[in-house]
Amino acid sequence: MPKPTLIFEHSPLFLFLCLLVGLVYAYLLYQKKGPWGKTANKVLFALRFVLASLLAALLVSPILKQIQNKIEQPSFVIAIDNSKSVAEVRDSLVLGNISSGLDEISKALHEANFNVEFRSLNGRVESSNVPFNEESTDLWKLLNGIKSDYENRNLGGVLLASDGIYNLGMSPGFAHYNFEINTLGIGDTIPKSDIAISALFYNRLSYQGNQFPLVVQLQQKGYNDQRVTVSISQGKAVVAKEEVVLPPHGQIKEVKFLIEAKDSGFQRYVASVTNKPDELTYKNNSQNAYIEVVEGKELIALIAASPHPDIKALRSAIESNANYQFEQYILSNPKDVQRLEKSPKKFDLVIYHQLPTRSTGINFMQDFKQKETSTLTIFGSQTDLMQFNNEIDLLNIKAAAGEFDNITAAFNQSFSSFKLSDELQSSFDQFPPISVPFGKYDLVADDQILLYQRVGSITTNKPLIAIEQKGQMKNGVLMGQGIWKWKLTDYANNGNNNRFNELVTKLVQYLSTRDDKRKFRVYPVKHEFFNNESIVFETEIYNDLFENVYGINVDLSLKDADNKEYSYNYVTSENNSQYVINGLPEGVYRYQASTTINGKKESVSGEVLIKELQLESINLTADFTLLRKLSNETGGEFYTEADITALKSKMGSLQAQGVIHSNETDLPFINLTWIFALLLSLISAEWFIRKYNGSY
Repeated sequence: MPKPTLIFEHSPLFLFLCLLVGLVYAYLLYQKKGPWGKTANKVLFALRFVLASLLAALLVSPILKQIQNKIEQPSFVIAIDNSKSVAEVRDSLVLGNISSGLDEISKALHEANFNVEFRSLNGRVESSNVPFNEESTDLWKLLNGIKSDYENRNLGGVLLASDGIYNLGMSPGFAHYNFEINTLGIGDTIPKSDIAISALFYNRLSYQGNQFPLVVQLQQKGYNDQRVTVSISQGKAVVAKEEVVLPPHGQIKEVKFLIEAKDSGFQRYVASVTNKPDELTYKNNSQNAYIEVVEGKELIALIAASPHPDIKALRSAIESNANYQFEQYILSNPKDVQRLEKSPKKFDLVIYHQLPTRSTGINFMQDFKQKETSTLTIFGSQTDLMQFNNEIDLLNIKAAAGEFDNITAAFNQSFSSFKLSDELQSSFDQFPPISVPFGKYDLVADDQILLYQRVGSITTNKPLIAIEQKGQMKNGVLMGQGIWKWKLTDYANNGNNNRFNELVTKLVQYLSTRDDKRKFRVYPVKHEFFNNESIVFETEIYNDLFENVYGINVDLSLKDADNKEYSYNYVTSENNSQYVINGLPEGVYRYQASTTINGKKESVSGEVLIKELQLESINLTADFTLLRKLSNETGGEFYTEADITALKSKMGSLQAQGVIHSNETDLPFINLTWIFALLLSLISAEWFIRKYNGSY
């Protein structure tokens, strides 16, 4: 270690002046003899001389510069691909031998003065004895995690034990690594005879009573032109099947089915292909498809005074969303009037177009108001202004009958109930004018304005689209007719109607959705989880003022398709309102949660889906080419299972190169503890001698 050096903030020549100051001060103080002897006087003189000189020297600000060197021993990481694809082609005995070999390599590296760390696909582990049960393989994440953790550290190298198969993330061959990677290939690169369902394609959502498509993709090795049966089953019943001829090796065969969605909720369908003799594995001969079957679409009704181009524009926009069913009633058509009067349907939203008129629409509007049905009212040239003011609580218009103004739309940036895309907001400048009543508009205080009326370049405070909420009912008004021109302009400018459809569907979605006013809610943070994920339930509990309350005991139970029950209990807290469950097998679970609020029992139920992540069984042929590429590009070497002895020999011969880290510190003398102790000792000794000899 380098010796410390002494430096000064001022010229060291001042030290001679400090000695002179100490000498003069001690001489003036002890030139006359006190009530002590000659020897004591000399001792006191010396003590005061040293003390005064030191204090004066500290004013020169001497600094002790010290350099400390620390040697960092190199680390070595043994990374293990512990995915299921490795265990599928290697039995437990072979995997045990590989684990023992890696332990011996670790000991050899320890003896060579390396700090050895084991890592698996899901992080640091204590040893090489890890279960090969990971549902997916992300080698890029594994190696880049090592790269990130050892940045600016002494990493001697990495040994990657893997079959070279990855099914998540980027290829590790595309990344640059600044450390040596030796690779140990595990598995078999010779393709084995096998039939596999490589993928399923289907809609995640279907409506009860409808048919949905399900496409099965097949691949095979070693069974060219053989016939197999592909079947779709639900529970114990086979709902569809088809006999097909397997494609040549390297090609994909698609088998298409149309399945009827009979039962509501999450439904599990199993796609399977006939097992053939001598297949490598039968685990990839089946895959599961989970479809959420909903009971029905939201029902949107449009009631119009007479035919109008706006109706077709609205209909096409609403029907662009598969969650909506659209029905229209033209009151100028007597058959539509009869059909509406006899309809038993409960609508989620009613759109009034140019209603009420003087003679029609009033009775229907009053009836839907009593049923607390949400509405959207579109003002037009046939709308009776007086009846409109009487029936619509959202606003009041003072205008002369038959007077209209042509305006364009301006988005209200303060609107917060839902968002409109930037593309749609900018499109309002391009949409042509529409006709609105000219007059004074008086809004209810709680109303929200989505679009303002703009005359020329001036944005007024008059609403073009405004909404309100009264209890469970939401109402909106569109104060103009002619929005069909917006639809045509959108297509002319952009080649599609996406912006116009967005405006209509988001407005319809907001108005038709009922707010959840329950005081107790328990729900999964998402409807679908993979079996390697944690299942997270969110809990919300409210008092009578709908304020969050905590510290409430909640019982939660889940039942699988066989009615096996899993029971849990937890207490909510302000810092954590979520409950996490791990280890549940694949399947559809019905959950029920209950609690007691103010002496009243509350409960909620629903469904959650846990899916198997079927990635590891699709491809079981090891890819040693990738491993060789990693080693060649980083200066390492590739080894197979048979070469593990040679690998151990190489690891044992590595030279551990420590890295010296130097740290330079500047320590002012005035901060040194021993300096303070020395000064205190000098003062104390002088005081004691003077006191002992009868003086102060």
